[in-house]
Amino acid sequence: MEEFVITIPREPTFSVVADLVVGGIAARHEFTLEVLDDLQLALDALLEHGEEEDGDVTVELRVAGSEIAALVGPVPDATVAELEQEAGQSLGLRRLLETTVDDVALTERDGAVWVELRKAYSLAGAEG
Repeated sequence: MEEFVITIPREPTFSVVADLVVGGIAARHEFTLEVLDDLQLALDALLEHGEEEDGDVTVELRVAGSEIAALVGPVPDATVAELEQEAGQSLGLRRLLETTVDDVALTERDGAVWVELRKAYSLAGAEG
């Protein structure tokens, strides 16, 4: 398993850093463009959802087998509240995440809530 950790300010302009890291990991592991796009879209939506909060946010990316997991946190209370609701008909954060990744889960770490995103992938050019 490989693990990559970045901590960035919780400001919209810094989500580009997370995109660059994910892009580098995707290139190294030969993810398809669809997997890369889905993961970047999910991360951007999650990071931009808490932009009114101050402080830093950490993104931990783990690649193991044929899955990439992103653990993001701590997330603000408003983000937690939205993710605890059913997706419904509106295009909210929960629905966007459920559409772009395979699994979305809330987890607690050091007294704060984090979001875990999981996405299976196959190699670019692989048939299947």
